[in-house]
Amino acid sequence: MRRYLLAEILSTVLSLATAWFIYRTTGDNVIAAFGGSAMASISFYGIIAYNDVRKSLKHHRKHDLSYGLVAYFKDLRNLVIEFGPSEILDVMAVRPFFMYLMPKIIGQFVLGTFIGKMIADVVFFIPAIVMYEVRKKHL
Repeated sequence: MRRYLLAEILSTVLSLATAWFIYRTTGDNVIAAFGGSAMASISFYGIIAYNDVRKSLKHHRKHDLSYGLVAYFKDLRNLVIEFGPSEILDVMAVRPFFMYLMPKIIGQFVLGTFIGKMIADVVFFIPAIVMYEVRKKHL
């Protein structure tokens, strides 16, 4: 929870605001679903990457090491291992599908989009958490 909670809360707020804005501007649920989904990914990974690099920098300073290209690419590798499989499934199908479908089913755009995002998050986090644990154990 500590690793994901802040990023999840902020990405949810930004995702819903983006989807709502796009929907109000265009009236198109599909574009709103994809736009909200993209904002969820960009903001979530931005926060996670920032925290990971900050933690890595702290580790390097503590051990009197320089944080260079090798350390940066290790941080990037870790993110790809942890989130890669989940993100491919999430962005290509799961999140836009649920963020499009749930407002149609519920009949209320913001609530439906929120519920769709939460369903997609469950699908997303199961493999992400598994990959995080595998990465911690083996890398």
